[in-house]
Amino acid sequence: MTKEKTVLPGLLGLLGLGISSGQKVEELEPLTVLARRIESASDENASSVGIITFNELARMQRHRLLESLDLIPGTQVLSTAGLTGNTGTAIIRGLPSRYQQIMVDGVRVSDNTNSMGNFLANGQLGQITKIEVLRGPQSVLYGTGAGGGVIGYETSVGSGDPVHQLFAEGGSFETFRTTLGSRGQLEDFAYGVEIGYQFSGNDTYEALPLHDYGQSSLNLALQWQLEEDLRLKVTYRGTDNLLETRASNAFGVSSSEIETETALLSANLFYQVNPGWNARLTTGVYYENYRGDFDGFRFGTDQERWTINWSNEVVLSDAVTLVAGLEGSVSHFDNSGGRSVDESIAGAYANFYYRPVEALLLEVGGRYDEHNEFDGDSAWNAGAVYSFGESGTRIHARASEAYRNPSRLDSEFFPSFFSNQLANPDLRSEEIVGWETGFTQRLGDHEFGVTYYKQELEDAIVTSFPAAGTTRRINRAGVSAVSGLEISANGKLISDRLGYRMAFTSQFDEEVIDLPNQLVSIDLSYDADRWLIGAGVSYVGEAAYLAPGNPQTDSRTLTRIYGHFQVTESLALHARIENVFDQDYQLFPDTFGEGTGVEGPGRSVFAGATLSW
Repeated sequence: MTKEKTVLPGLLGLLGLGISSGQKVEELEPLTVLARRIESASDENASSVGIITFNELARMQRHRLLESLDLIPGTQVLSTAGLTGNTGTAIIRGLPSRYQQIMVDGVRVSDNTNSMGNFLANGQLGQITKIEVLRGPQSVLYGTGAGGGVIGYETSVGSGDPVHQLFAEGGSFETFRTTLGSRGQLEDFAYGVEIGYQFSGNDTYEALPLHDYGQSSLNLALQWQLEEDLRLKVTYRGTDNLLETRASNAFGVSSSEIETETALLSANLFYQVNPGWNARLTTGVYYENYRGDFDGFRFGTDQERWTINWSNEVVLSDAVTLVAGLEGSVSHFDNSGGRSVDESIAGAYANFYYRPVEALLLEVGGRYDEHNEFDGDSAWNAGAVYSFGESGTRIHARASEAYRNPSRLDSEFFPSFFSNQLANPDLRSEEIVGWETGFTQRLGDHEFGVTYYKQELEDAIVTSFPAAGTTRRINRAGVSAVSGLEISANGKLISDRLGYRMAFTSQFDEEVIDLPNQLVSIDLSYDADRWLIGAGVSYVGEAAYLAPGNPQTDSRTLTRIYGHFQVTESLALHARIENVFDQDYQLFPDTFGEGTGVEGPGRSVFAGATLSW
C-alpha cells in the first residue's frame, strides 16, 4: 500500500469548523429513544440496546457511522466495496443490511425499494446526541425489515448561552476535514447547526490506484418550547458526495465517478397530554439521488420515502404502561434501467409493560401492517426482566417475531440486457423468529453483561436461475439459523480517570452469510483534565461475507492511539494514529481470484485543532 499520501504539517495551522474531541459539553445520561420510540431508561425494557454517547465518540475521535459501532456487541458495520465513500453494510446478530433499519430523528431512511448501503457509505455523525443499536427482531415497534435490529441517532440542539466552534484536521492519504458549528439556547428557542467538508484520497494500492472521496454536509436542528407541555423540533441533515476510483485487475482497467446526494427533513412534536401520557408525532422525508458513471456506462437511482408516526406512552396504572401508535409510509423509487416502484404501508402497534412487583418487568406486544401490493403482516414480542434489589444483578429474556415483506422489485417481470427477471406474484414475506437470554451485573462504576441469542429465518427471498438468461426471486424452503454470544463490559478506575469499554461477539450458527467467528473491541482512555490519552484494539476473525465455502479474509488485529490536549479554555489540540502496526488486511476477500479483493488502510496519522468561543 502507498504510504506517501500525507498532508503537510501546515494543515494543522488552518482553521476548520465544527465539533471535535476537544469539545466540552455536558455529559449525557444513557437514556434510550429506540427501545420505546419515546425516551426512557435503557433498563426499562427487555430488548438489548447498546448506546455510545456523543462524548464517547468525540473522545475516541470517531465521526463516521461505519467506524463507530464496533464497541456494541453483536454489531459489525463495514464497507465491503472499498474504503471511505464506498457502499456500506450493517450486520447485526448474523443478519445483513436488508434486515436492519436506520432511524434518524425518528425517520426511517431505507426500505425494500432502496437499501441502506449509500447512506452507510456517506453517514457522518456531526451534531448528534448518541448512537443507539437495538438488537434482535424489532418489528413490533418498527415494522418491516427490522429482523436483526435498529440503528438510530438524533440531531442535537444546545442549551444555555450560544457556543461556536471551529475545527480542522489533516493527515495521511491527503485527508482533510473541516467544520463550523454553533449551538445554544435563546429563551424558549434552542438550535444547533454544523456545516462541513472532508476529503480523503484513501490508501490506494496496486489494484486501486485512485480512490478519492469528498463530502459536503449540513446538519441543522431548531427547537421551540411552544408551551410548558408542548415542544416542536425541526431537523435537516444533508450530504453531497463524490467518489472517484480507478481499478486495475485481470479484467482490465476501469474507472468510475459516483455522485450521491442525501437529504433528511423531519418535524417532531412532543406533547405531554397529562402526567401519565406522553406523545410524539413524527413526520419526515428522506431523499437520495445516486448517479454513477462507469467507463461511460451511466446508472442512476432516485428514492423518496415519506413517514408519519404517532407514538404514545400511557401510564394506565401504577403497574401497567402502554406504548402504542400508528404509522404510515410512502416510498417512490426508480432507476435509469426503467424500473419504478411505489410502496405504501400503514400499521398499528401496541406494547404493554407490566410490573407486578418492583423487581419484575413483563413486556408483551404486537403489530399489524397492511401493504399496498402484498398481504398484511403481523409481529409479536414477549419479554421479562428481573432485578435482584441492591445486588446490581439484572436477568432478562425475550422472544420475538419480525418480518420483511417483498417489493415489486422482487416480484415483477423485468427485462434487461444481461438477463430477464421472471415475475413471481406468489412471493411471501420473510419471517424472523428470535429469542435471547442474559444478565447484567453492576458493581459500583462497573457493568458487565452476557447475552445468548438465536434467530431463525424462514421463507428467505433469494434469486433462482430457472433457465439460461433468466432469474426469478423465490422463497427458499427451510429455515436458516444464526446464533451467538455477546459480552460487554465498561467502567472507570483510578479515581474515575481511567475508563474502559469492551465488546465481544462469538458467532455460532452462520447459515445466512459467512461471518467472523469472533469480534472483539477494547477501548481504554486516561483523562487528566487538561490532557487525555487513549488506545483501542480490535480483532476480527476470518470471513467471506458471502455463502460458506467462498474465499475468506484473514483474521486481523488492529490498534489505534489517540490523544487530546486543552491548551487554553478556547483552544484544544488532538491527534491519533490508526493501524499503529501497519497490518495488511482485506475488508472483502478476493472472491474471483483476479485481484478483486478490497484492502484495508495501512498506518495513518491525523492531527488537528479546535477553537471555541
